[in-house]
Amino acid sequence: MSCATAHPSTLSIHPLYKYQAVEAQRESSQSAATNLNSALLATSFAQTHIKMSLVLFLKAGYKVRGTLRGGKIDAVRKATGDKFPDLELVQVDDVGTSNLTDALKGVEAVVHVSSPLPFGLDPEGNLKNATEGYLNVLRQAVKNGISKVVITGSWAATIDPTLKQAFEGLVSTEKDWGDVTKEEFLSGEHDIMWSYLAAKILAECAAWDFAEKNPSLDLAIINPPFVFGPFVPGLGTPAPGALSSNQHLYTLTSGTVPPPLPPVYVDVRDVGRAHVAALRVPRATGNVQDKRFLISGGTMIWKDAVEYLREARKDLENRLPPLDTAFPSFPGPVTTIDTARAKKDLGMDEYIDWKKTLEDAIDGLLEAEKGWAAPVAV
Repeated sequence: MSCATAHPSTLSIHPLYKYQAVEAQRESSQSAATNLNSALLATSFAQTHIKMSLVLFLKAGYKVRGTLRGGKIDAVRKATGDKFPDLELVQVDDVGTSNLTDALKGVEAVVHVSSPLPFGLDPEGNLKNATEGYLNVLRQAVKNGISKVVITGSWAATIDPTLKQAFEGLVSTEKDWGDVTKEEFLSGEHDIMWSYLAAKILAECAAWDFAEKNPSLDLAIINPPFVFGPFVPGLGTPAPGALSSNQHLYTLTSGTVPPPLPPVYVDVRDVGRAHVAALRVPRATGNVQDKRFLISGGTMIWKDAVEYLREARKDLENRLPPLDTAFPSFPGPVTTIDTARAKKDLGMDEYIDWKKTLEDAIDGLLEAEKGWAAPVAV
């Protein structure tokens, strides 16, 4: 199938993610009960929304096997100590190219979490990196007899990569796709943001195409917008250059207004909940894309965030942008996200309010800052 052709786009946006992956042993796909003997594998465990997902898996009774690049394992082991006895760490240097056979032993489900794509190559190399990050995991899951896979995608895949539709007052649904072709991507005629968004579209499309051609595969994809929120207690904090979307919130504490990106967000804790819930959803009986899920907590606007922090956090007054700052305006009404499917199938009927997300994220960033050599220039 051609995702863009089969589902013409009617909507909006994107998050900036770190590239990571997770694998998990599933419970019976016909039951919502937790299998306390199940095992979970997680790749690039160092990232916050992966950690949040995995802590929730651990609490649900899963045994977790987290995969990391070799140089990070010792640091994560030191941070976790004996807090998580059901957590095992193994080395996988690149989920897009590595043989995952050993990592997948004893695993019955895979949760593969996406992130920023490395754009240092030619267009063909960039597209290969984007798609193989998904397809290598899917191929090896099927090869190893694993049927249930949950991928974290991006809301970016639901709109035209120009981002114009993010400000056209549309309502985005799981049927929407950005309109881009492989040939258009490979032309190399677009800027890095367009290429990033286009790669998200083509990579997710490739995953669904693979699922249609491999009926043994039971695939679900969670598509969040910008992900903000706290770090996970007991699992360390990221380096100052690895803050992902939280970098925008940290920018506010330097007295600077972040770029005028579409303001749709979701809390990292809600992203984790969605991953756990997705493992419990039965196989789609019709269109495989019936297990494509949009999640969102609403909007977080920079001016509102500054006004709220100035009232709620007097200790930050000298670090925040002045209220008379020229906050960027939007070119049109912000597109909203229809989360009805996630509510019905994943039980995502409530999301963490942007004010709590903001405060908890800022608290985590300021605590992490104490461990850095100096406040980060942003």
